[in-house]
Amino acid sequence: MNEDPRKAIWLKRKQLGRNKYLVNFGLLPWGVGLTALFSIIELLNTHEISLVWVPIRLVLFFFIGFFVANGRWMAMENRYEPRNRRP
Repeated sequence: MNEDPRKAIWLKRKQLGRNKYLVNFGLLPWGVGLTALFSIIELLNTHEISLVWVPIRLVLFFFIGFFVANGRWMAMENRYEPRNRRP
């Protein structure tokens, strides 16, 4: 039988550990990525970047990224890990 390919991806990502997973799939893409995206949008709309908003965006999007990645970690753990094997 064919195993679910998403499970194989999950098991590979799980080997990173929770902290590295949160950084690599939450904080960096959401925090840095969305900060850059919104700064570019601001630059295109106003033709300048307000430096006051850059650290605010970083903190806000890091916060959002943490919760998104943590939620994904928990969902994948619940989906692919039997309850009796989890601590």
